[in-house]
Amino acid sequence: METIQRKEHKNIRRLAMKALVDINRDKKYANIVLPHYIMQEKLEDLDRRFFTELVYGVVRRQNYLDAIIEHLTKKPVKKVSPLVLEILRLGIYQLIYMDKVPSSAAVNESVKLAKKVAPGMDRFINAVLRNVDRKREEISIDSLATSEAERISFIYNQPLWLVNLWIQQRGVEETSDVCEWFNETPLLTARVNTLKISREALLEELTEAGWNVEPSHMIPEAIIVHSHKGQLQQAKWVQQGALTFMDEASMAVAYAMDPKEGMHILDICAAPGGKTLHMSTLMKNTGSIVATDIHEHKVNLLEENAKRMGATNVTAQQGDATAFYEAWKAQYDAVLVDAPCSGLGILQKKLDMRWRKDASQLTSLPELQLQILENASSYVKLGGYLVYSTCTINELENEHVIQAFLNTHTNYTLEDVAPLLPFKTEGPMVTLLPHVYDMDGFFIARLRKEKE
Repeated sequence: METIQRKEHKNIRRLAMKALVDINRDKKYANIVLPHYIMQEKLEDLDRRFFTELVYGVVRRQNYLDAIIEHLTKKPVKKVSPLVLEILRLGIYQLIYMDKVPSSAAVNESVKLAKKVAPGMDRFINAVLRNVDRKREEISIDSLATSEAERISFIYNQPLWLVNLWIQQRGVEETSDVCEWFNETPLLTARVNTLKISREALLEELTEAGWNVEPSHMIPEAIIVHSHKGQLQQAKWVQQGALTFMDEASMAVAYAMDPKEGMHILDICAAPGGKTLHMSTLMKNTGSIVATDIHEHKVNLLEENAKRMGATNVTAQQGDATAFYEAWKAQYDAVLVDAPCSGLGILQKKLDMRWRKDASQLTSLPELQLQILENASSYVKLGGYLVYSTCTINELENEHVIQAFLNTHTNYTLEDVAPLLPFKTEGPMVTLLPHVYDMDGFFIARLRKEKE
């Protein structure tokens, strides 16, 4: 039995290596790659868990694993071939973080794998991994980090440039707290579609079906799912549109819009429609919401979601948020701009995203965000308002964009958005810091059109 287990784990290591090459070399998304391999290989529970821990573990700890490789090999990881690099990362991860894997197995299975996929490199891999096993004290985080920022980067597995940015904006202590939160396992949160069922009734049904759920204390329609039965997307409540998965911070945006029955709202960057459909429920399916996205397939997805959830007051259509549409000028009571952003507030849920970001985005995005906000402002009626939100906690994309807009649009005034949210926070602009509110990092600002 033990021999069979080792053989399976050896194959799983090879599968993990292939998945990591897909993610790191071929730039595929981890949340798509993993389910693909799990389904394709029909992995049983034990192998699925081993495979998932290997891949997500290496993705999460990538910067520290690479620092160890560079320290011991004296060469940049960029000069190591992708296959060899992933075998090294996997081997080191097992040696340092997987207590249940014997050191001998971590080294020997890595060497066997190298002989099959990288002939001639097995001795090199053997030497590096045995060095790691021998020099554990020498390769600690404290010994490898050359600054406090790098130490935080290694402990909480965030890019050094991003840690430096947050230290500059928020200080060392808060940066450490934010990074720690991003490194924790995310909670699964969902919104109950109150057009179809009350939160209390759905909680009762889910509990009877064997789910472990509880109501959120932050958002009236939100629930927290601790465990569930079967595939989430196949659950009847999801299929029937009674339940949709989204973070509580996303739900806060609909409250910032304060949508009333009978209003006419434009959601200018809407897909896949979570905030649109939440506003629909708060309006009790009255009035109208025009929801746009530049991509046709996303508009189709939005239409499907609206139909499934019974949101008949939503019209989805294709549109460019940077292009001006004369027919929309001063036509809407409220406009939502959930702007394209760096996504630095949702790093907990997408482990590989942190390594795909770079500092250059932080200078190019604000220009686009301001352009969209300025365009959207022309669609607001006199006395109406504009809500700007992002899923990032970078001041350049948030406060700076709002200030730049107000500097050139004196007909708009900044309103305090905090009283509209269903939990206590501070305004007038609100930054939902993840470690403070235990939800994704979001920014929300609300602007009133006082004159033409």
